[in-house]
Amino acid sequence: MRFKKWLVGLLALAMVGVGGVTARADTDYDNALKTAPQGIALDDIFTPGETDANQAKVVDTTNPDITGTQAVMVTNAKNQFGTIWSTDDNAFELDKDETVSMWIYFGNRGKKAADGMAFVLQNDSRGLAATPTYGKKVAGETLGVWGVDNNNKQTDTNELAKLAIQNSWALEFDTHLNTSKTYSNAGDADSFDSGRTGPHIASNYPGEANTYEFVKTTTGIWPAVFTAYYATQRHRGLIEGGSDYTMLANGAWHHVTLNWDATEETMTYTFDDKDPATGQDQTGTSQQVSVDPKIIDPDNTGKVRWGFTGATGDDYANNLVIFEGVPGLVDVSATTKLTDLTTNQTVNDGDAILGQDELQLDYVLKYHGGKQSWKDVVAKLTLPDKVAFKSGTVTYANGQTEDITSDDIADQKLTHQLKTALSSDNPTATISLKGQAADEKDVTQVPSVASTFSAVNGVATTDTSHFVLNPKLDIGLYRISSKEVTIDAGETTTIQGQVLVPEGITLTNKDLVVHPTVNGQKQDAYTIEDPDDEASGKVLFTPKAADLKAGKNTVDIYVQDIYGNKSSSFTVTINVRGGLTFGTVASNSSFQATTLTGQQQDIKRTNNWQVKISDTRQAGSTWQLQVAATPFTSSDGKQLAGSLVYRDGSATTPVNTSPVTISNGQASGDGDLTDVVDNWDDKTGLELNVNSNAVEGDYSADITWTLSDTPS
Repeated sequence: MRFKKWLVGLLALAMVGVGGVTARADTDYDNALKTAPQGIALDDIFTPGETDANQAKVVDTTNPDITGTQAVMVTNAKNQFGTIWSTDDNAFELDKDETVSMWIYFGNRGKKAADGMAFVLQNDSRGLAATPTYGKKVAGETLGVWGVDNNNKQTDTNELAKLAIQNSWALEFDTHLNTSKTYSNAGDADSFDSGRTGPHIASNYPGEANTYEFVKTTTGIWPAVFTAYYATQRHRGLIEGGSDYTMLANGAWHHVTLNWDATEETMTYTFDDKDPATGQDQTGTSQQVSVDPKIIDPDNTGKVRWGFTGATGDDYANNLVIFEGVPGLVDVSATTKLTDLTTNQTVNDGDAILGQDELQLDYVLKYHGGKQSWKDVVAKLTLPDKVAFKSGTVTYANGQTEDITSDDIADQKLTHQLKTALSSDNPTATISLKGQAADEKDVTQVPSVASTFSAVNGVATTDTSHFVLNPKLDIGLYRISSKEVTIDAGETTTIQGQVLVPEGITLTNKDLVVHPTVNGQKQDAYTIEDPDDEASGKVLFTPKAADLKAGKNTVDIYVQDIYGNKSSSFTVTINVRGGLTFGTVASNSSFQATTLTGQQQDIKRTNNWQVKISDTRQAGSTWQLQVAATPFTSSDGKQLAGSLVYRDGSATTPVNTSPVTISNGQASGDGDLTDVVDNWDDKTGLELNVNSNAVEGDYSADITWTLSDTPS
């Protein structure tokens, strides 16, 4: 009797232990569905595989913050096989660029998780019943698609490949390392991952012999040596995690995007390209591999069935998939644009705006094509912090509009269902929201936020720009100089001003930029500099004499701080008495490069000569222009055998150190600007006469221009 009671006690303990495992698994499963990201409904898109052992099924998510989302449960217990395939109407078309985006959950069991899942393209003749040929027991390392290494005498990779899903390409998400390499484990289907160090993502062709390689192992001592073989798998396009096993089975949803390039015949897959907590885009990790259509579509149909497979052995995990977009159903996208209406500038990532600026936030939804229209779209917007949005409008490509009021917005959240479907006839919808930036007293970083636009057949997401919100400050600028000054022609004056900032605000000179304008022309902006006081706020501006014309000149000045706040401007009038000055004289001029011939030559000017005369005197005033020049010499002191002359038709006048008059003029009273060189031609102006005995070299001379005010 005591013996029997003891057995009952042991049995009860065992049952409690099993019950504990089941409860933990259910908790993880329930939590995965409660935290599920937004996806689509899978009705009429996928169907479970038609095999007796298949455990995969479509389940409803339980997250109250999302709508219309279903998940594929691929495996959730030991010794399972699961598979789900696209319906005939939703094949993957190889002759078109295709995109698949999804969220995948690998459980929370870390190193104990097994074995993972595979995304598969296949044209196996078994269709929905495609499966590895297992024999008596499911092999977890196959992930429901690879060959079954259960014969330790097998050495032919062709025979191993025949046991896989045929005419297929697979992208595996492997949570469990199968690295057995001993004689005793050969044939146990536990060696595909030899050489791997952690959970990984990789691809290859399950039904191709060169995907696998057999390795010989032995036991015993000669002459009693026994031989067995185990298979390893070649991993193409590898993305590998570390030995801490946090890459996949870490209790988080992972986003994956696959992009098929039909022209290049390449598949690019990117892992963790969205933040599971916020839904925002992030860089992720990408690999690109070639995929040969001749292998997966030997009959050249242009289409393949696609879906997910999974398998478990002595361990397990809750493996779930949620789809955001599937090939051919709807091709949609969403983008955002933030505009500062106060400055009429687009706010890009990292840009700064000022408090109280008026803003417009646009979400642009686009329908690019598909078998269905994108209808009953629910916009779930997370709006940028520090902006009070007041109202909005939805505008469709066909001209229809919908109003959004401030009552629809709460806690920077807005949910709105579009009343009109997007299709090829009505391909866009723009949600425009108007708002105002907060009046913050300190510099504030406003992060990017993600929004989701979902319908039962497609999901699009987009992020706002992250920007800097600077404080709105009333910067004062006061004129210290006289409002009006009078100077002579050729002179200038210094204008002074003083910056005042609000009490309690600290701005130094280096934080203040002066923006001057002379007669409507913007001058170079500059930072205030005061060697005696770094926070003096003292503005000094001296216009160039050449920028001041005879008569009335207007100088406007304002100051801008580092945050973008602008002061009001002040104006100073500068009256310039009439005068005679050089307008512009070229600092360097040249003659054409010439090859010496041993004969006398006349060398012409290049086009870089410039002599302009400004005369703002009263009408009838006259002037005279003279020129003088030093001899032309080389850098080593040799003097050119030749001379500078002024040609006026057939007459030439030597130009040497004594000034020679070459031009005269008379003021009209309207502020004349005479371009002396502009009146020169091939027979007029300065030229260089070179004698027959001139020596090759580079020669230069100093030319002096003298402008004289002559009696009328």
